[in-house]
Amino acid sequence: MQALVSRLIQEELQPFLQIPPAATDAIWDQAIQAADPTLFCQYTDIFTVKICPESRPQLLQRIQQELAKAA
Repeated sequence: MQALVSRLIQEELQPFLQIPPAATDAIWDQAIQAADPTLFCQYTDIFTVKICPESRPQLLQRIQQELAKAA
């Protein structure tokens, strides 16, 4: 499940981040764990997991900081 959440966050936020060339999946995982994102589950016709809109700006900032430290 953690890998799926990590992939979700990477795919959704990557266009908004300046990512160092050495950003491996392990570095992403560390950055996401340090950011401690707030997620929610939504079920309409399908089950989806989304980033809580209120926490998105802080999540972007923290992940960017963590990725920069790892570079």
